[in-house]
Amino acid sequence: MRRRKGFTLFEIVAVMSIMSLMMWFTIPALQSVDGAKNLTANATAIQQILSQARAQAMLRNSYVYVGFYESDASQPDTLRPAPGGTGRLWVGVAASKDGTQGYDMTNSAAWNATNLTPVDKLHYFDNLHLTTNASFYSSNMPVNTLSPAGDPSATNTPFGWPVENSNSITQFSTGVIQFTPQGTAMLPGSSTAPEYLQIALIPTHGKLLPTTSSNAAVIQVDAITGSVTTYRP
Repeated sequence: MRRRKGFTLFEIVAVMSIMSLMMWFTIPALQSVDGAKNLTANATAIQQILSQARAQAMLRNSYVYVGFYESDASQPDTLRPAPGGTGRLWVGVAASKDGTQGYDMTNSAAWNATNLTPVDKLHYFDNLHLTTNASFYSSNMPVNTLSPAGDPSATNTPFGWPVENSNSITQFSTGVIQFTPQGTAMLPGSSTAPEYLQIALIPTHGKLLPTTSSNAAVIQVDAITGSVTTYRP
């Protein structure tokens, strides 16, 4: 009997079809894993920025502000001033020079940006959206919790970056967290004393938001102790 050699055209097409199908299912899974890793890395970096801001407030015996601003991720990160939008999160930290809060809670126009000095460099994170909460954490959220994201109290702290002329970020209007010389945290200008401050980070694809927010990270600041913790599903 003749021994059969090689594969038939039907067999080759069948194998190629199976391989294509496997790639079709594997690529989105790999992208999802990669996105989760990036979100974890970004959340960790922002947690470190907040922790260092608290440490600076106590070290300087002054008030330190962490400002958030979200811009259009489809635009170049070199565009100045950064245009508002979704998908690129900017974080800047500034300290009061004379140890005072630098603003009047009853008069937002009394804010004196010349009394601020920058702490560290301006950071930005692509493919990231800052919001008030995440669905996986909403059922476990402490009752007395406030979010700086979109909070109107941010208008009481209209500083930008650089703090001298604000031509890169005109104002950290997405939110501001204030650390006191004692290491406690609060929303500047807010009359409510919360137990916790928190923000949720959701990954984006450029400026496009996901249809679901199951992949999210929640960064929580204990307003009394100033400790910062990140939660992931």
